[in-house]
Amino acid sequence: MRIDPLPAGRAAGLTAALALLLGCGAPEQDRTAPPPSWEPFADEFIDAYFDVLPTSGTWAGRHEHDGRLPDVSAAGIARRVSTLRDFAGRAEWEFPAGSLTPGEDLQRRQLIAAIDGMLFWVEDAEAHRRDPAWYARAISPSVYVSRGYAPKAVRLEALTAYLRNLPAYLEQMRATLEPPFPRPFVQTAIIRFGGLATHLEEDAPVVFAEVEDEELQGTFATALVPAVAALRDMEAWLELRLEDSVDDFALGEARYGQLLRRVYRIDLDWRTLKAVAQADLDRNLAMLRETCASIDPDLAIADCAARIRNDKPPAGAVARANEQLPELKAFLLQADIVGIPSDETAYVAEAPAYRRTNSAYIETPGPFEQGLPAVYYIAGPDPEWPPDVQLQYVPGEADLLNTSVHEVWPGHFLQSLYGKRSDNRIGKVLRDGMLSEGWAHYAEELMQEAGLGDGRPLVRVGQILDALMRDVRFLSSIGLHVEGMSLEESRRMFAELAWLDPGNAEQQALRGTYDPGYFSYTLGKLIIVKMRHDWTATRGGRDAWRAFHETLLSHGSAPLPLLREAMLGAEHPGSLL
Repeated sequence: MRIDPLPAGRAAGLTAALALLLGCGAPEQDRTAPPPSWEPFADEFIDAYFDVLPTSGTWAGRHEHDGRLPDVSAAGIARRVSTLRDFAGRAEWEFPAGSLTPGEDLQRRQLIAAIDGMLFWVEDAEAHRRDPAWYARAISPSVYVSRGYAPKAVRLEALTAYLRNLPAYLEQMRATLEPPFPRPFVQTAIIRFGGLATHLEEDAPVVFAEVEDEELQGTFATALVPAVAALRDMEAWLELRLEDSVDDFALGEARYGQLLRRVYRIDLDWRTLKAVAQADLDRNLAMLRETCASIDPDLAIADCAARIRNDKPPAGAVARANEQLPELKAFLLQADIVGIPSDETAYVAEAPAYRRTNSAYIETPGPFEQGLPAVYYIAGPDPEWPPDVQLQYVPGEADLLNTSVHEVWPGHFLQSLYGKRSDNRIGKVLRDGMLSEGWAHYAEELMQEAGLGDGRPLVRVGQILDALMRDVRFLSSIGLHVEGMSLEESRRMFAELAWLDPGNAEQQALRGTYDPGYFSYTLGKLIIVKMRHDWTATRGGRDAWRAFHETLLSHGSAPLPLLREAMLGAEHPGSLL
């Protein structure tokens, strides 16, 4: 979440307003009033949160917010900061220690932590001034185009309202940003805004062509023209900003420490974490050597990795992943390592051009929606790349299987099924990134431990290569933001230590500049592994794995350090790793 700075004097006025807002103290408590109840407070927060961030409301399934975009004017940003600060303060002042049940107190602490993390990007990273790509993240229209939450005519009406609001949003965005920007940020923004214009202009009309309401089709077509023009203007403006861009993308040591503490609740320094990342990299390299040797003792690791990468699915990644999902679900049921709480489904589709900045992702239905499928997207290669690089980018069979584990069974999709059924009201709307990515990455190795692939070493190599990529992300995040690593050095590390093809190596290095928290995959996995060891030690060991997984997921989305305390209490205080 961010704030938008403005030119000169207006920026000074906004700074003063924010200083006033951020300096507010606790209000006087009425000692005669009855103690407040958590549930109404949580619901009040959710309503207020969706009011200042209506796109979050739409994605959560609160469709009264359809078509609205966030107010990124100076007044709107100040109101957003004030709202977040107010609720964090009230959560502390109105609910003292011992006044809530353990589950409610977890939600209280999670709310405070999540708000602190959101405000990090305003107060420390100043991403509102420096990163134009952030504004694209907040305005994806995929919820209207791809999610069948209502008849197409209803969704087309919502998309039309979105289009009408888009030019003003982009105008506010440009007034807020303060060039010059870091070059990788501009490169990413060009992909997102240019791809979004293409998606709206070419894909959306096809999706809604069957809507027979001529008046609605007319208003949609009328709104589409200025919206696409505004996106094209933004793309042209960003191309100019590429000419005066700079290399200053790094957070630096002090702000990196704040990222760890404020966003992830990790009270460890970066040097300690670098040693943790290196140790996991060494562990995975040793497993890779051993597994490749089991295929052929004379096979070099680079050739072993190439064999995995070059084993492309004949029908393509999307078709093969759709075949893998029922296979994975059947295996999960047989392995009995975690239950499946519903019969909801996911399917696979090709990612639109504006979401091509990572190779795969999943969009799950919102917590306030029922009976809708999730969509697991796989991105095609950048058409600007040379043909041989495009071909290399397509995932191999084993790599694709591991990605399907990560995104669906038992990764993100299964976690979302538990989250929707959790009593954690705050966790339904404030997703914790380290838990989400840590669980999905943990699930990859878990499935290998449970026997996925029937012991075939090529399948195991695919999982290890993905784990190495996540280890390199960890090291690259620290290198890029603390140690002065260049983008080229990061790209080379992905190629040499994770054996990524040129397209993926470039993509992963670029991601590290604007997403320093992509260390959360490996760090989250390692925290969960340690939690599993400590929790099951007194509950039956390996026989208690299913109970551990279901207990963890049933708490809903919350920071892993808080979940560890909730599950282990005083048994193992502070032992994250």
